Amino acid sequence: MSPLPVSPPHDPYDPSRTSPAGRESEYRRLHHALDRCAAGAGSVIVLHGSVGSGRSDLLYAFTDTAAERGVQVLVGTGSPLEREFPLGLARQLLQGADLAPEEAATAEALLAEGAASGTVPAPSDRPAGRLTQRVLEGLFRLVRGLAERAPVLIAVDDRQDADPQSLEFLLYLVRRTRGTGVLTVLSSRETMTPAHPLFEVELARQPHHQHIRLDLLGTELVAEVLRTRLGAAAAERHAAEAHSLTGGNPLLVHSLVGDQERAGSPGTLVVGEGYRRGLMHCLHRIDPLALHYARGVAVLGTGATPELLAELLLLAPDALPRALYLLHAAGLFRDGGFRHPTAAGDLLAAMRPLELAALHQRAGRLLRAAGATAATVDGHARVAEGHLRSSLGPAPAAGAGDPGAVLPEFGGGGGAWEVPGATVADDIAAHDIAAHDIAAEDVVQDEAAAEEAGATGGFGPVPAHALQLWSGPAPTGPAVECVPTLPGTVTDADTALRHELKRLRHHFWHGRIDEGTAALARFEAVPGQAVHTEPLRHWLAYWYPALLPNPARRTGPHDGATADRGDGMRLLAALLAGTVSPEDAVVHAELVLRAGRLGGVRTESLTAALTVLLYADRADRATHWCAPLAERAGARCGAHWNALLAALRAEAALRQGDLRSADEAGRAAFAHVRPEAWGVAVGLPLATMAAARTALGLHQDAAHFLELPTPAGLEHTPAGLHHRYALAGHRLALGRAEQALADYRACGDTMARWGVDHLPAIAPWRLGAARAQLALGRPGSAAALADQQLARLGPVGHPRIRGLALRIRAAAGGPAERTELLERAVGLLEEAGAESELAAALGELSEAHQHDGDPGRARRADRRVRRTPALAVVPVRPQAPAPVSLLPVSPLPVSALPVSALPASPLPVAGRPLPVATSVPAPEGTAGGLSEAEGRVAELAARGLSNRDIARKLYITVSTVEQHLTRVYRKLGVRRRVDLARMLGPVPSGAADGTPPRPAFPRRADLVAG
Repeated sequence: MSPLPVSPPHDPYDPSRTSPAGRESEYRRLHHALDRCAAGAGSVIVLHGSVGSGRSDLLYAFTDTAAERGVQVLVGTGSPLEREFPLGLARQLLQGADLAPEEAATAEALLAEGAASGTVPAPSDRPAGRLTQRVLEGLFRLVRGLAERAPVLIAVDDRQDADPQSLEFLLYLVRRTRGTGVLTVLSSRETMTPAHPLFEVELARQPHHQHIRLDLLGTELVAEVLRTRLGAAAAERHAAEAHSLTGGNPLLVHSLVGDQERAGSPGTLVVGEGYRRGLMHCLHRIDPLALHYARGVAVLGTGATPELLAELLLLAPDALPRALYLLHAAGLFRDGGFRHPTAAGDLLAAMRPLELAALHQRAGRLLRAAGATAATVDGHARVAEGHLRSSLGPAPAAGAGDPGAVLPEFGGGGGAWEVPGATVADDIAAHDIAAHDIAAEDVVQDEAAAEEAGATGGFGPVPAHALQLWSGPAPTGPAVECVPTLPGTVTDADTALRHELKRLRHHFWHGRIDEGTAALARFEAVPGQAVHTEPLRHWLAYWYPALLPNPARRTGPHDGATADRGDGMRLLAALLAGTVSPEDAVVHAELVLRAGRLGGVRTESLTAALTVLLYADRADRATHWCAPLAERAGARCGAHWNALLAALRAEAALRQGDLRSADEAGRAAFAHVRPEAWGVAVGLPLATMAAARTALGLHQDAAHFLELPTPAGLEHTPAGLHHRYALAGHRLALGRAEQALADYRACGDTMARWGVDHLPAIAPWRLGAARAQLALGRPGSAAALADQQLARLGPVGHPRIRGLALRIRAAAGGPAERTELLERAVGLLEEAGAESELAAALGELSEAHQHDGDPGRARRADRRVRRTPALAVVPVRPQAPAPVSLLPVSPLPVSALPVSALPASPLPVAGRPLPVATSVPAPEGTAGGLSEAEGRVAELAARGLSNRDIARKLYITVSTVEQHLTRVYRKLGVRRRVDLARMLGPVPSGAADGTPPRPAFPRRADLVAG
């Protein structure tokens, strides 16, 4: 066995330099064990801690430095989804081993035999699922052979989720490695009861066993973290309060520090989105019973007795102390309750409305039986009823004619609460019967009558005549449509007024600006009528920003922020006018959306509030709210509402880099409502679809969407601005940089003319123009545009735009500043949830670290790339895209558009075989090219697919995939999939079925393809 290199006088593995903050002593213990391992004394160490304690960070920091010291590192991670796969964890460990070809074949045979023994009935003399002596001894000999060549570190994360067969192998191994150069480190999370108690007991019996518990950080260590990242003054000011808010949980500490870094130096401790996300992450990864307990406390409050909590949660009373201990041990609870007042609301907001309604309903009954005040019981009743409405999708009352009308109250009101023995299921059944009755009475067959309805608001308000369904499967369940007032049926002045306002909106909706303006002037000329058009003017302030003065500009910033808090459309107008800051607008928009989950809010207000989140650069929050609103809508609301929500969901997914979801939601928008019924708003879903297809390299499809005819007047609306921006990105991807630059500048001129250039998230034209300048070989101009955008953003907010600008600035600048800029970009893109951009930035950061001569940090960046969910959809930009004919975007009558004009092929779904290159050339110096089968497997592995996914797509076994990959690695001289992806290079940009190409990480040249 080769000895480890002797450490120099200035030890590069100094814990203070390489260990996670506050974990120096634990890190030092690990390295002492590694030194003993190098001397031939093996050991097994258990890292144990609560959720968020930093076990994974410590483990991976240790494996990185061990690899730099020449140790052979075998890494595996347990997962609840793979717990039923026999020897799945052992397979992970051996896949990273440096095995000779004959050893790899032996390992494959043993793993296959062991997996088979874990899935077939065992002989009567052996327990089911147990491995044979032959398999255990064979695997042990392979590891011992590795240890004879160099010290071996076996690192297992989340051991509590490992499969039983792999744990049996690990136990067999550690019993025999005391006198070998094998160090085994097992990381596990604290749970209510051990998943494998016999394993725990047997492991603790080993004489070379060590246990390292990761405790919460004390106030001094929290202060040290603050001092390192924020400075001494901030540490002295905030250390005590930060420890009180986080309990010393490292994940929460770093999340809270991140909030301070993003907020600048406000003087007070800021509890922002980072802290709230970190807390929710901990709560949803803790033991399920502890999470259930936390939900009970969120509903009842900290004053609830243990008996009442046990009754509410239907738990045995003796289970509560253990759940409470886990919450306190993780630093999530203090004195029986949450450490921050927003935690309870955030936790309950993540629950499904129907489950939350049942919880509040049961809480109300228990409190009433316990003698609580009537006000307390009624409060739970109202909340339960609201969540029932939210989950079921309230049906409009008979005769409801306005698609933007306030949603009616849930049938039965509060009376249903008082029925003895009533349950959630009873309320659902009653609601379904009522919905059928309303549907039978209110479905109107006369389509000409529907032509008279007006539009609603936000990104996608459409008139009621848009309620025709595009070709597709009929919706299931009672479909309740919002229908207009029929001609000749106006019976009173109020109804006539509403009818006339709808007619006014109808003109503007279809781009008939002159007719609409003249009709509006005539209407307001009547004495006393002008007061009724204020909502319409707020609506027009969004859809036609340059047509009329924005009514929100008449108020000062403070008044605007206050007045617009409860109305999404007014809030959107105030955001565009600049009378409310994006940060305040996000807070107020979420108040509107939160109220909307309980009913009683106009759909116009909800869609406008979602638009506010997108324009304030918070696509992550928009995505969060789209899900509960979609669940609330379902099949009971009209097709227009589902189409609006699908368009918003598509745009939010596109901004977060979730290209597949963007494509699916965009297609759903057109499946609900025909393109000709969208009016001027059709530009938005078309732009989203085109941008998603461009990003996936499907340029023919993107061109098809951009060539579709659009209504007159589109260029005067935000939908037209989005359409022009998507066209610019498409031209840039095709190599038409000059045309793209002109389009981006036209977008900038339009935003300046409308007075909305203070909101770059609408259309970040400066960043697009910077990419075009890079394509034209003008890095100086690109850097100037990126700097200009950064200067206009101010000190806080806009994390996605700021991260994109920094990434462009790094591409345009010199090597000396690239690493720092990319590190800042990665942090911001991670905060914004922009997954594909984050994966690209991490790839560039890895290369920057390699250029700086820091392979350890480069590997850590690569590891983060592999964990990024967007890895499987980040596309390769074709090097030389084929020319695509692009017709002028002309204002043709949209009624001339056939339904069949839209591309019919969706993006590929799981299980469909992907076309791949059939032969991959071998690099110089290897033993020849790959076979056809090896080439198919190599391409899919380079795309980021797991072995199981590859087997499913190619209709072969997992074992066959692993054998192919072993030969591929040997022929190409690589050891990791990341190396495989880089070596194979780009593949064709798409297939006939729309399959996205293998992902790669854009460099400077890729940025210009945007």
